[in-house]
Formats: sequence, C-alpha cells, structure tokens
Amino acid sequence: MTKKKTTVYLDSDVLTATKAAALTSDRSESAVIEDALRSYFRSGHIDMLRDELLELLERVSSVSDLDEDTALARAVAEVRTVRRRRSRLPSVSGG
Repeated sequence: MTKKKTTVYLDSDVLTATKAAALTSDRSESAVIEDALRSYFRSGHIDMLRDELLELLERVSSVSDLDEDTALARAVAEVRTVRRRRSRLPSVSGG
C-alpha cells in the first residue's frame, strides 16, 4: 500500500507519548500513529460516526427538498462549525 504524507497537529502531551511509544517499541512515530488510528477504526467508532451522519441526513431530507449531495455538504459544514466552536472554548481542568 502506498503511503502519503500528511500534517497533523497534536497536543504536546499526545506528541510526547507518541515519541515515547515509538522509542520504546523501536517503531517510527508514523507507525505508532497509524496503528492507533487502525485500532480506533476497528473499535467501531467509525461505524458509530457513520450511523450518526446517516441519521442526520435522514432528518435533513425529511424536512428539506435538498438533494443528497447538497445535504451531505451542509451536514459536513455544520459539523466543522461545531468543532471550530468547541476548539475555541477554554478548557476546564479538574484539579
């Protein structure tokens, strides 16, 4: 399988843990991240997210005359807007 380069932004503690895992397991940071993502996808989270998106599309289509592509584009845009808002909220530490 051909690998492609990408850039990701990680919290410093996650990056530190990734580097430590790579060093202690004699793997690259890329391999550690790829293994973590594959594990996440196998855990069923991706199915849950897909189901949530399909449910959202169902609700939109039941009250709208948008075609599927437009509804999907709007749903994705809304998810991105919510994520941007969440990322700007101050974090609350419990300590």
